Amino acid sequence: MPVYKYTAITDQGIETSDEIEAPDVGAVATKLERLNYLPVDIREKRKGLEMKLFSKSKKVKSEEIIVFTKQLVTLLKAGVPLLSCLEALMDQAENPAMKKIIQNIYFDIEGGLSFSGSLRKYPSAFSELYVNSIMAGEAGGALDDILQRLSDLMEHDNATQAKIKAAMRYPMIVVISLVVAFVALMMLVVPNFIDLFRQLKVDLPAPTRILIGLHGIIANYWYWLLAAIALTYFGFKKYISLEKGAMVWDKFKISMPMFGDLNMKTAMSRFTRMFETLNSSGLPILQALEITAKTVGNRIIQREIELLAVGVLQGQGLGQTLGDGKVFPPMVIRMISIGEKSGSLDSMLLNVSRHYDTEVEYAVQRLTSMIEPVLTVAMGVIVLFLAMAIFLPMWDLTKIAG
Repeated sequence: MPVYKYTAITDQGIETSDEIEAPDVGAVATKLERLNYLPVDIREKRKGLEMKLFSKSKKVKSEEIIVFTKQLVTLLKAGVPLLSCLEALMDQAENPAMKKIIQNIYFDIEGGLSFSGSLRKYPSAFSELYVNSIMAGEAGGALDDILQRLSDLMEHDNATQAKIKAAMRYPMIVVISLVVAFVALMMLVVPNFIDLFRQLKVDLPAPTRILIGLHGIIANYWYWLLAAIALTYFGFKKYISLEKGAMVWDKFKISMPMFGDLNMKTAMSRFTRMFETLNSSGLPILQALEITAKTVGNRIIQREIELLAVGVLQGQGLGQTLGDGKVFPPMVIRMISIGEKSGSLDSMLLNVSRHYDTEVEYAVQRLTSMIEPVLTVAMGVIVLFLAMAIFLPMWDLTKIAG
């Protein structure tokens, strides 16, 4: 008889793992239900190796998960059973990868696995926050409410990211256009003037000598420049993939000029909204903090949240532990302290999140208004330099001729 290794949640909310003999995965799920265990993962062991029964998902866009969640909420609130909901959504899914995922989830649940247990097998599609929220909703009998919260959270997150990307789109286009135009001038236009200046054999002003030097570097060593750019890029990617490098980079992101304020406010909005979603879902506060720390998107803030969990475990209050750190803004600390003492932590977290949503919008507007003058000045300096480098020698020649 096959041997299966399982991971499940006990009726006390404790995660446990063990091995069990059973004819198939459905029998394992049945035995776990008799023990009042909530199945999370089941794997078959063969020849001393664990063979995962569930295939990994392909990359699925976040928009597809939002649509799936919203449709599922609508069907569940209409009183449609979960399996019937999945069957309907399976038929409506346009992306083959998403359709396959829903189909696998359907068969998993039909075989006795929990909804959250099946979702956990697709980490590229469903985040840890999503899966654990679903697990809490299943345990509390409020799956439709949890799904609604998740839908709102994901929509909010996507909208915030879209605003930031939209604000950065114009500066990126301008910078890329400047680089392309500068290289084109150096390679196509400047050589003609260089030949002219050499034929005239006159003393050239400093801007013209600099321009000729830049042209020589680009024309003769362009492959070394490309190699240096590529090496710098991949070296940087490798550095920030390391723990130390990631910490340095994330610290810089929340303290850098112009962008640091926006990054910090975005992170605070994300933290408070995620923490509120998980805490109001009924998850234990330590588990909610652990999940939030992993999904907040910044290692420095993640470390502070992990220290916050340690403080809570030692019996300290949330506000007290946050106050000992140096990352969270004073307003967040005060609001969380007040919410904790008054027993209205969830509503206070939601208020903080809404406050920072507004702050993010203002910060994006301010950043856009600051970047445009900087880019205008940069363009003006480049144009002035090129004009001086090309036309100053001509003016000198005009004076000599006169």
